Amino acid sequence: MTNKEAVQTFFSTLWTDPELARSVCTEDVTWITTRSMPIPGNEGTIHHVGWKAVKNVADSGKDLDTGYIPETMSYPNQLFLDAEDDHVIYQFTMQCKTKAGKDYINDYLFLVKLKDGKLWRFQEYWDSKQAAELLFG
Repeated sequence: MTNKEAVQTFFSTLWTDPELARSVCTEDVTWITTRSMPIPGNEGTIHHVGWKAVKNVADSGKDLDTGYIPETMSYPNQLFLDAEDDHVIYQFTMQCKTKAGKDYINDYLFLVKLKDGKLWRFQEYWDSKQAAELLFG
């Protein structure tokens, strides 16, 4: 599996097949989130280390009463995917429905560092203000 394929596999299966997503990650995989939207249960840091912490970030939006519905997620625009050595840049649009019946759509950019062909560290860039307003009201 190429580095690009590993990154695409991770994001396309994170909510539908978490074990497959986990299989393309190192043991100490780290998700670096934005400061503007703290992760429930881990508000004190933006560095979420290990699979349990990464899965907590992924699931933090769906556990809310107004959160997203994972089964409705789609990725209508794969805007950019490029790799150089162990670094991958991945930009995409994600959309879904929320439990409140609203449409969620947001653009994401991830800078990913791989180690031995597995996701090791990735940082997100997205409109967290828009997401917070939609999900938290």
